[in-house]
Amino acid sequence: MERLTVLLALMALDAGGAETHAVSLAKQLKKRGVHVIVASHGGKLTKALESSDIKHYTLPLDRKSPLNLIYSIKGLKEIVNKHGVDIIHAHARIPAWVSQWVSFMTGCPYITTSHGIYSTGWGMGLITTWGRKVIAVSEDVKKHLINGFKVSSDKISVIPNGIDLEQFNPKTDSSMVQQQLGLKQEDLKIIYISRLMGARGEIALKLIQAMPRIEEVFPTVKLVVVGEGDKYEAISQLAADYNSKTKENKVIVTGARLDTPLLMNMADVAVGVGRVALEAMAMEKPVIIAGEAGFMGILSPENFERAKKHNFSGRGSEMKTNAANIAEAIKELLNDQNLRKKLGTFGRQEVAKYFSIETMTGEVLKVYHQVIEEDKNGFNR
Repeated sequence: MERLTVLLALMALDAGGAETHAVSLAKQLKKRGVHVIVASHGGKLTKALESSDIKHYTLPLDRKSPLNLIYSIKGLKEIVNKHGVDIIHAHARIPAWVSQWVSFMTGCPYITTSHGIYSTGWGMGLITTWGRKVIAVSEDVKKHLINGFKVSSDKISVIPNGIDLEQFNPKTDSSMVQQQLGLKQEDLKIIYISRLMGARGEIALKLIQAMPRIEEVFPTVKLVVVGEGDKYEAISQLAADYNSKTKENKVIVTGARLDTPLLMNMADVAVGVGRVALEAMAMEKPVIIAGEAGFMGILSPENFERAKKHNFSGRGSEMKTNAANIAEAIKELLNDQNLRKKLGTFGRQEVAKYFSIETMTGEVLKVYHQVIEEDKNGFNR
């Protein structure tokens, strides 16, 4: 069998759930003997590809102006022809639109992954294409593709994003990072890792607003907020105001970092959604699902299936995320060390069962081979 060549096309490679997933997928594909190439506008995660000897091409795949689209089409076409790419796997709408034209010009098939719930407005609808097959990261995303974009059900495979359980290992030593951030072993640590943009940035603000209610019961509590985005300045200012009021560095805003396993391993409680929730579970940390789509609260065996169906996003919950809800959930966990340990053990078991990077990569490869086989058998584009 000839070696498979796959081109992963992304908007950029800054820290984020879809981007981290794509890098993990690229590494796993290479381990399985696949020739992997990545194209994006670049970013902090590019070094992770280079360290694994995976070729990255820089193209403006995060921009939809006509000149940038033409440049990206030309660049992606050259990559396909130069490397004899067998299949393109696009991870966002602009890369998918570009891939559609490259597929038309070269005959190379393409597929897409839908990482979330996308706007169905006419503007973005004009550049929304899905390829031969679509991977949805959860059941509710599949439903959205069917109802919102009229994608045929038999064209969609539900494959959750995978977590590398070797990288996210609870035995990781976080002592150096803890010392670097000025934290003590006895501090009760809340960790929030996210893009600090739009509604997700608002969650960080609500966490800081929740701190007085938490601190009055747990005086040693500390909050660590990790990420960057358009809300970063507002979050940093609110943190500075709170620290000034308490005369202690209670809220630490780090900016963007790539050492997620080390940061997460410090946590007594993790707050987050999507991939961050899964990463926390893999590190045996109790998780509070608090997102812009809704507040699911403490992740437990009782609500796990519902959370899983909605990609741990908070969708499917009638409760809204606010400072009061966050504070009560955090206090419940901080008040019960045995519960934290029990939920942490449960979380890692579920990640190993449903969300390992090895299982996910195997399922993605099945989709690749199915599409390539259809192509060889004269699939009508």
